Amino acid sequence: MLFTELGLKESSLKAIEKLGYTTPTEIQVKSIPLLLEKDIDFIGQAQTGTGKTAAFVLPLLEKIDLAKNEIQALIIAPTRELANQIQEEIDKLSCFEKARSVSVYGGTSVSGQIREIKQTRPQIVAGTPGRLIDMIERGVLKLETVKYVVLDEADEMLDMGFFDDVQEIVSHVDESKLWMFSATMPKPILDLVNRHFKNPEMVKIKKEFLTSDAVKQQYVMVHRENMAEAVCRFLDFNQDVYAIVFCRTKLGAKELADELNARGYPSDALHGDMSQDQRDLTMKKFKEKKINLLICTDVAARGIDVSDLTHVINFGLPQDNESYVHRIGRTGRGGKQGVALSIIEKSEGGRIAQIERITKAKIERIALPKVDEIKAVLLEKSFNQFSELLNGDFENEMFTNFKNRFENLEKDQLMKGLYAFIFQNSFKRYLKAQDIDIAQRSATSNNATAGFDRFFVAIGREDRVQVPDMLKYFSRMLRMSGNEIGKVDLKDRFSFIEIPSHYREAMLELSGFDYNNRAVSVELSQSNVSSGAGRSFGGGGRSRNSSFGGRSSGGGYNRGGGNYAGSGDRSGNRSHAPRSSAGARRSSHHAE
Repeated sequence: MLFTELGLKESSLKAIEKLGYTTPTEIQVKSIPLLLEKDIDFIGQAQTGTGKTAAFVLPLLEKIDLAKNEIQALIIAPTRELANQIQEEIDKLSCFEKARSVSVYGGTSVSGQIREIKQTRPQIVAGTPGRLIDMIERGVLKLETVKYVVLDEADEMLDMGFFDDVQEIVSHVDESKLWMFSATMPKPILDLVNRHFKNPEMVKIKKEFLTSDAVKQQYVMVHRENMAEAVCRFLDFNQDVYAIVFCRTKLGAKELADELNARGYPSDALHGDMSQDQRDLTMKKFKEKKINLLICTDVAARGIDVSDLTHVINFGLPQDNESYVHRIGRTGRGGKQGVALSIIEKSEGGRIAQIERITKAKIERIALPKVDEIKAVLLEKSFNQFSELLNGDFENEMFTNFKNRFENLEKDQLMKGLYAFIFQNSFKRYLKAQDIDIAQRSATSNNATAGFDRFFVAIGREDRVQVPDMLKYFSRMLRMSGNEIGKVDLKDRFSFIEIPSHYREAMLELSGFDYNNRAVSVELSQSNVSSGAGRSFGGGGRSRNSSFGGRSSGGGYNRGGGNYAGSGDRSGNRSHAPRSSAGARRSSHHAE
């Protein structure tokens, strides 16, 4: 069916054509003709993102008298953003036969909104429940002229604690027709219907599960402290992402936005502590694509409707599976396929199957782009940016000074300087980086996981050494995070430990470290070695005074996980203090 078959007036059809739409959604097909033909109370049950706004705005534009300077329709919405979007939709759909409308909401000056109403003399007012009641009590909104009251996202208003205000408004409009749209119909909403609606007609759109045709669902599994890094790597490889990134907490949203901005990705956080002016400015920048990433919580995202998102990124799974469905439904609209990417930690892996049952679609397990792949993309991006700069007009005093300063440089010197200044900054953080995805590992020839080397270490349980002691010692000596170390296989008299391959030489140099006055060898494992295999427990090489377990050396470890002070051992050998990682600390907050 086409919009031309719904019985709409010519000005509305021209506006719809201008917006580029031809085919109505199911809720629009079933609601619009019914509301046009009859003067009824109405209930429409359909999910968010199915076109409900146009389903009631288009009939309203034909029901109200555009010649009268009085408020004839009141639209109640749960959030400021949704109230604004409804008003914007009214403006767009009435562009050829103008209906005057305003939106009112809390968090901003009431006097300014009153002034706007008096100046605009609107026929339609969209607003949040609390501010609408305020306007009614001040006598600004005259309910006796209101013919239609629309409750949009009624279940959201119930969830957000606004339902008493909604009922207060509805109780004073007995002569008005009530239209309600809601994704669900919990008991309080049914009670409101029974009390205030008069023989309502109902249209219920069967809940459609998201499929891979509309939204391609993917997930990446990493360690918790690598989640922020995983988002950045995905964005570094995929250069044209326009996305909402969902976090569980407002603190996590703010910190992730800071992290992304620091990495060169224009981002902003949307959270409940922002003023309305700040929220409006953030949404304006996002819709105008001055920022490509909006970082927010589920609560802060209520009412946001942006139609051309390429991705929804889940920074950890939401607390309930229904929220996941609601999140990813924000992409894959308008006939375009969207991508829903979830960055999860290992403990969340079991919920993937649950969500697959709800969405009735496969969630593909993918690996993050490899470091070399990311570097290639970033280098190509830098090449393109540099090529564009070559065509610039720099005939000015500053360029002349620059040219005079460096014109005597040899070509090789100049190329090195340009590379270091322009290109190296683009991917220097990847020069020593390793792959962080933990979901797609496979065995190598020496039985280490991909990207790792497996080492034999001549010390084991009989030496009163535990796995945490091994992790702490080798991470300290190699100046790396303990989370970078792979599997540790602790035997009675020796151990195997997996270390990222690019640390191979540094690891071999540790052979001969001192434990209980004897040198302990470290060797690259060539194959599986059973616990019964013979080994020499001596060790050549230079002696290193170090400590596992309870034999603390100066500022060394205490057994059972005590803190490493990093001041040096008793014989004066230099100790390598572990590097603090602000990024890792920040990442741990993001996943809360």
